[in-house]
Amino acid sequence: MDLERGYDCIVVGSAAGGGTLAYGLARKGAKVLLVERGDFLKPPPGHGDLERIGFAQAECAPTLQSIGGPTKFYGSALYRLREMDFNHTRLESGESAAWPVSYRELEPHYSDAEKIYAVHGSSAGDPTDPPRATPFPYPPIPHQGLVKSLVERMEVNGTEVCHIPRGLDYRDGGKCVLCATCDGYYCRLDAKMDSEIACIRPALATGNLQLAINTECLRVLVSPGGKRSVGVRIRQGAVESTVHADAVAVSAGLLETPLLLRRSRTDTHPEGLGNDRGCLGRYMCGHSVDMLLLVLGARPLPALHSKTFAINSFYGPTKEWPYPQGVIQMAGQLPPYGQPALVRALLSRSLVALCMTEEPSIRESGIAFLGDGMSPQLIRPPLCSKSLTRLRKQAARIFRRAGCKVVLKAPGRNEGWHGVGTARMGTDERTSVTDPCCRVHGFENLYVVDSCSLPSPGAVNTGLTLMALALRAAGQIAGSKQ
Repeated sequence: MDLERGYDCIVVGSAAGGGTLAYGLARKGAKVLLVERGDFLKPPPGHGDLERIGFAQAECAPTLQSIGGPTKFYGSALYRLREMDFNHTRLESGESAAWPVSYRELEPHYSDAEKIYAVHGSSAGDPTDPPRATPFPYPPIPHQGLVKSLVERMEVNGTEVCHIPRGLDYRDGGKCVLCATCDGYYCRLDAKMDSEIACIRPALATGNLQLAINTECLRVLVSPGGKRSVGVRIRQGAVESTVHADAVAVSAGLLETPLLLRRSRTDTHPEGLGNDRGCLGRYMCGHSVDMLLLVLGARPLPALHSKTFAINSFYGPTKEWPYPQGVIQMAGQLPPYGQPALVRALLSRSLVALCMTEEPSIRESGIAFLGDGMSPQLIRPPLCSKSLTRLRKQAARIFRRAGCKVVLKAPGRNEGWHGVGTARMGTDERTSVTDPCCRVHGFENLYVVDSCSLPSPGAVNTGLTLMALALRAAGQIAGSKQ
């Protein structure tokens, strides 16, 4: 492809952070190059009927190296972090780090992101929903069939049930048909508001965005003094080239972003860009998740759109337990591919609920660098196991009281969901990689704009928060040009 001599900003990575940042810059008139290692995702043949609208992540490898990245398969649950999540909080096994940005500062960018991603939601039944200057752009996704009956029984029993905020094109005349193949699936109807649909296509329509697909970013280039990024070194096939820009934003993901900054090291920054204090790749945390199978009967369930409700009444500390517990959230009908026959049989007869709690942010957790690479074994933070177990038991009691014949815990415990923190923001260079505007400490124009920047994940999905941070960073980058 023909690349120009210079850009206002080069963005590396096209998922929730990079895609949103590229759109935020392009709509402000900035000339942007978006570098993506993969290509546009193309569904395989033979998946055209409505019973199989989507195709599952497990069927498409590699799945995450594509325009839109993981958002092509996400469940589009787009929450604002709760107000308490921006403060220092004591967890069962450690600390939830305070943010250098307040909820009030991020609120207008949350509102902007909700409009861009067409979020459907409601504050009703959610005691933790934070204050908002404007209502949700669209009404909530309706409960259907068995899910609606389950919600009604829980409410009769006194349980506060709220809608999951979802980024779907379910507007009047929209493309969403509320099918069963949503959570964990690619949507061939373009009805899921992922970063390609919501941001990259509109950014291309401005004429200010250029895509470099199937292109690997080898390193970020810096000035001789080590204070400015000047561009990137990229490889397309067997051809390497250098592209210059007034600013560079790395949005390559939880592991790839710190690895790119590591292999961009120079004599001035021998341990990697942003790693002068040894924080790069550290403070990794996320969500621990227990999965519940809500068996409703002996017969397989019909296809339905089930990811519509959550229970947030146990989000913070209670009289019985002094630590935050988390959220109980309904999942979609998940792809059963690769599962044993017994598990497939259970999944076909069950609704799936997730119990999700926060992992603490400790310096020791994260990546151990080995040269330009990393150790295959990530260092995990200590889990809040008792808090998650309490949450799961409360969920099981609620669902049994609502008529679920059997509630089973799926084997194992999932760790590190919605991971954050490997280039986290902060005001202290001794404990962070980026400043409150996502700019790498010590640099005038190098940014990290993805999940790496978040100091802590709260206990709800983190996607909307990093989208809001990307829009905030876009204002900072574009403003520095004026």
